[in-house]
Amino acid sequence: MKRSESLREYMQAHLSDYLSALEGAVRRETPTEGDRADLDICRAYFAELFRSAGFQVTEIPSLDPRFAPHLLMEYGADAGSAAQELLSWLSARKDTDAPEVWSPEVGGRSGQILFGGHYDTVHDKGIFPQLWEIDGDHAVGPGVLDMKSGDVMVWLLVKAYQDLGLMPEGKRIVFLLTSDEEAGSYGSSALYRHMACRSEAAFIVESSVGVEGDYIGGLKCGRYGRGNYTFEAHGTPYHSGLDPTKAESGLIELAKQAIRLEEMTYFDRPNPETGEKETVTVGCTCLDSGNAGWPTVPGDGRLTIDARFSAGHLAEEYDRLFQNLPAFNPNVRITTKGGLEKPPFDKDLPRNRVLQAMARELGAELGVEMHPGIVRGGSDGNFTASTGCPTLDGMGTTGGHVHQLGEYINISHLPFRLAFTAEMTLRVLERSGD
Repeated sequence: MKRSESLREYMQAHLSDYLSALEGAVRRETPTEGDRADLDICRAYFAELFRSAGFQVTEIPSLDPRFAPHLLMEYGADAGSAAQELLSWLSARKDTDAPEVWSPEVGGRSGQILFGGHYDTVHDKGIFPQLWEIDGDHAVGPGVLDMKSGDVMVWLLVKAYQDLGLMPEGKRIVFLLTSDEEAGSYGSSALYRHMACRSEAAFIVESSVGVEGDYIGGLKCGRYGRGNYTFEAHGTPYHSGLDPTKAESGLIELAKQAIRLEEMTYFDRPNPETGEKETVTVGCTCLDSGNAGWPTVPGDGRLTIDARFSAGHLAEEYDRLFQNLPAFNPNVRITTKGGLEKPPFDKDLPRNRVLQAMARELGAELGVEMHPGIVRGGSDGNFTASTGCPTLDGMGTTGGHVHQLGEYINISHLPFRLAFTAEMTLRVLERSGD
């Protein structure tokens, strides 16, 4: 029997263990910016769970004080050394340091796989314990798909390596479990970049992607870049009853900007030089100006947008525009806050294509056609891929209703998804240094 089939049999036999561990994770409260004590409890649960599988667990401080600490969990050769190196780097790091770049000489010969996950969710406090349930083929609960099921997956695949004697000698698995992904990864993005540059590859255990109904074989091989911008208008207010024309209205200025900005959206426009289809989306998410109870035309206001870009050159081009947004009214000054939060994750990077080919080959071996797709939503895979580190996302579970009440995963897909990720990890580790 092939190793991949043995792994699938193991995952089938230990499905109840997986679901029990997942239930414990889902029942613990974890809103992104919620009660710090709740987040501490959930983090402690994951730390103990992974320690039970032989991981060395280290708490890593957030780079943004608004968010809770992260966990770095290591299994295999020299477990704990990655955390020591990371903490040393953090103590010497400066905000002005140039971004690191992955290299075959360092990352490609590290003998280390980086898993990325997060324990925060978008759901509100007070709903977690009572909403977990098994409903037919679905395990239901807040944050179960995004992404506690993927987090628990890493625990079980290492348990499989232990029981089946599969962990390659001299290799290491590192799992960075963060607290702030849903809020933008402000306190963890630099950690991901640093760890990615010291890893053979990065596997992000976010949920898979559905393509033409074949959800079980979904993967994410690329993601759009994302920017969040707030434009502040600085004009001159005036009494709305005496003579509103004397106002230099920030409200009117931002209303015009909102229309102009949303009109920048386009889908699948061919690049005139490469012919590649490109997409830009700009969505106005908040306009705040004036007071409904005051007879005053407001001079100031704020407009926030969410912008997505299919390619790096588009992100750079539009970032320059947004940082210097011209005003319609020359008497109203516009300043910009925010910027690019996540760089695009390029599916066409040759090292990424190698992982995609490996995934298709393994899927065929297990009787499942794999579908690596591109999605507009961002993840921590944007950060690992931006360094040049070979990255494959959507390595987690399948399901639906993400970010909604009724969020679920498909139980019947778990043995394949668990075995697939476990075998992909082994194959990358075994070719280390090639």
